[in-house]
Amino acid sequence: MFIMDNDIIEVKIYFRKSGHKYIAYTEKEFNKETTKEEDKKKYSVLNVKMYELSWDRYNDLTENAWIEDSKGERQFSNKIYKENKMRKLIKEWDAKSKDDKPVPINEKSIGMMAPQLAESILRAYDEIVLIGDEEEKK
Repeated sequence: MFIMDNDIIEVKIYFRKSGHKYIAYTEKEFNKETTKEEDKKKYSVLNVKMYELSWDRYNDLTENAWIEDSKGERQFSNKIYKENKMRKLIKEWDAKSKDDKPVPINEKSIGMMAPQLAESILRAYDEIVLIGDEEEKK
């Protein structure tokens, strides 16, 4: 019922590079994939720890996603909402640079992330927070 500031949700993203793009799956999607086991071994795993969405966090994320358009009217920006979720909810990850050094979690590194991975992180988080493992089993 009450979410503490340090309550964490862990998500796993399975990904691989294919040409100039990335193929990325949430853990649930990856486990449902009919890909052969030897092909699944070609995927890397990104482990991400994220803060659980409390009422305060939810309100901060949504409130900060409202923008004023050219006519002076307020509109909700899904882009800003998603960016805020990535920047404010990720607590820890095991992302590594090309030279195998830990990548810090900051606006620059999140902004440089392949969109397929970022979207997969958000999807995995939403699958847990909005649907929940127990509800899905029903």
